[in-house]
Amino acid sequence: MKNIYIIGVFFAAICNGQVGINTNTPAKTLDVNGTLNVRKEIRTGGTPTTTGAEGTTGQIFSVAGPTSDTWKTFQIANGTGSLSLYYLNTVKDNVGIEFTESGSTGIYTMDAPYSATDWSYIPGITDSFVVTRTDNKSKAILSFQTTVQIARRTGLSWTTGSASYACGIFVEKDGAPGVLKAVRNDVVRGVPGSYRIYNLNVTLDALAAGSYVVKAACTNRNLGSGSNEANLGIGRAVDTSNLNSAMSQSTLTTSMLQTY
Repeated sequence: MKNIYIIGVFFAAICNGQVGINTNTPAKTLDVNGTLNVRKEIRTGGTPTTTGAEGTTGQIFSVAGPTSDTWKTFQIANGTGSLSLYYLNTVKDNVGIEFTESGSTGIYTMDAPYSATDWSYIPGITDSFVVTRTDNKSKAILSFQTTVQIARRTGLSWTTGSASYACGIFVEKDGAPGVLKAVRNDVVRGVPGSYRIYNLNVTLDALAAGSYVVKAACTNRNLGSGSNEANLGIGRAVDTSNLNSAMSQSTLTTSMLQTY
């Protein structure tokens, strides 16, 4: 009985110009009602006299239309090797932080643990991503930007002031405490209310598989002394005569790339 059924299906396929496998009503030239196992190449674009293309290493099969499906080369951005973008996100913060006294002007050590005594996280500047590849070729590109402003304290009369500071990126992996992965110090100077844009761009290379949390933190260095002391706002307007929270906001953009 099974052999008769196969012959019947084959006869219907000859009459209708369509072949059905495990179906009596094929909807296309070849209609497979089940799984398909291809042991060699799949060729596309052939004609009655020309063999179709089987694609080359690194190409992907592109569904472009009813008659134009074919192999396409997957373009990788120059400089990234064989990495593809798996995560892209931007976080923002309008709260920021303010310093009213000088801090340490010492040097910073990479991979040093975060210390609330020395650093202050910017409240909303935190992001997270997961690296799934185990080849240690993944990387994250971080771009942090904020506005830094000085203000004259009540009771002081200086006309030109300055304040030095530093901001850094701390990374937590798999729930471990954050460690410093990038830092840059700078100075803002001028009349009361002077401000400048601060940028810190970081590339974290050779990331192992795991869960990551990235945060931006800043610290005060020298805010002056005596009658020349200044208040320092990072991501916060401390003199609202020429700056507000929208203008002083902080942002962090994270791009994570992995092998595909």
